[in-house]
Amino acid sequence: MSADRIEALRQVLLATPDNQPLRLLLAELLQAAGRLEEALAEYDTLLRANQLGREQLVPTGELALQVNNLDLASRCLDAALKAGVVEGLARLRSQLDAKLAEQGYLRVVLPTVDAPGPAASSATEEQAALTFAEVGGLEEVKKAIHKLIILPLLRPDVYRRYGRQSGGGVFLFGPPGCGKTMLARATAGECHLPFFNVRIEDVLDPFIGVSERNLHLAFEHARAHAPCVLFLDELDALAFARRKRAITTGNGLVDQLLQELDAIGAENKGVLVLAASNAPWDMDDALLRPGRFDRRLFVPPPDAPARERILQIMLTGIPTERLDLKRLARATPLFSGADLRALVDAAIDQAIDEALETGGEAPLTMHYLETGRASLRPTTLDWLERARNYVEFANQDKRYNEVAAFLKSAEARSAGRPV
Repeated sequence: MSADRIEALRQVLLATPDNQPLRLLLAELLQAAGRLEEALAEYDTLLRANQLGREQLVPTGELALQVNNLDLASRCLDAALKAGVVEGLARLRSQLDAKLAEQGYLRVVLPTVDAPGPAASSATEEQAALTFAEVGGLEEVKKAIHKLIILPLLRPDVYRRYGRQSGGGVFLFGPPGCGKTMLARATAGECHLPFFNVRIEDVLDPFIGVSERNLHLAFEHARAHAPCVLFLDELDALAFARRKRAITTGNGLVDQLLQELDAIGAENKGVLVLAASNAPWDMDDALLRPGRFDRRLFVPPPDAPARERILQIMLTGIPTERLDLKRLARATPLFSGADLRALVDAAIDQAIDEALETGGEAPLTMHYLETGRASLRPTTLDWLERARNYVEFANQDKRYNEVAAFLKSAEARSAGRPV
C-alpha cells in the first residue's frame, strides 16, 4: 500500500513539480519505507528551493550522515546556522566533523552575525576588534589567561600529551570598571575566536522556566559555533547563592547553569567559558568546585603604569598640548578604567566648550585633566571597603588572598584604605 501511495505521489509531482508540501510528504513516506537515498533526493530538492522547514534541517542532516552524504549534511548544517536553529545543532555539527575527520577533511564554519538567539548579536563584531595590546596594564592577569586559555589552543599537542584539554571555566572578579569584560573580549581576539557575551537581560525572565531555557539556548548557540569564547557577565546575578535565598525561586537557574558547565546531555569541547562578577561573595559555592569555575583571577584597579597606558589609549587621536600623563597617573590612585574614562570625558567637555566660545581648536591640556580629576572620586573605594570585610572574616578557604595582598599594597594604603 505504501509503495502504491509513493508511486501515486511521484506521478502527481511530475505534473506539479512546485508542489513543495506534496514533495515533503513523499520524502517522509520514502524515509518511513527505509528508502533513504530516494528520501534524501527529495529533501535535497526542497533544501535547494529553500522550502525545507527549520524543524527539518537538523533531522535531514542526520539522515544524510547515515548514508554518508556529507555534502547534503553540510548544507543542512549551514542552513540551520543561518536560520538560527539551536536544538540538536551541536550534535549534528559534532557528527559531521567526526565523519569529515575520518576522511581527512577539516570543516570550518564561519559564525553568522544575524542568527537570532541569546548572545548571538555581538559575535563577529567583537571577535577581531580587541587584543591584549589594547588593554592597559593587568599584565599578570593576561599571563594567567594566556596560560589557561590561549596556550591550550595554540599547542593542543602538548596539552593532550598530559591529558589536558582546552575549555573549562575561568572566573574574573574585582571592582567594577577595571576591565573584566575587556579582558574577555581581548581573549577572544587573541585566539581569533567568536565572542558571545551573555548578559543578564539576555537570560532573566519573569516567567517560570524561561530563564533556564534562555541560558540553555545561549550554551547551545556557543556549542554550535565552537571553538569560541562564551562570556557570562554579572555571574552573581545569574547564580546567586542558594543558601542566601529566602525562597527557592531562582534555584532552577543555578541548577541549569551547573548542568551546562558540566555539559550534561551536551558537549562543551572548544567552548571557552569566561565569567565575571563584582560580587564573588554572592555566588553559589557549587560554581567554584573543580571542573567549573575553579580557576579564579582577581582583576584589581590598574596601577600607575597601567593608568598611564590607559590614558594614552584614550587620548589617541585627540588634539593635546604638553600633557604629563605620568604625573596624572600618579595622582589617580585606585582609579578604575571607567573612572579614567570619566576624567578624560570631563576634560574633553571643557576643551569643547572653549573651542565653541573662541571659534578655534582648543587642545586638551593638563589644566583640563587636573580640573576633571579634582571633581572625581575613585569608584573602587566602596568595593574595596566591602571586600576588606570578606578578607577579614570570610577568607578561611583563602579564596580572597589576592584581594588581601592588594589591600596591603602601598597604593591602597596611600588612598586611605588600610587593612
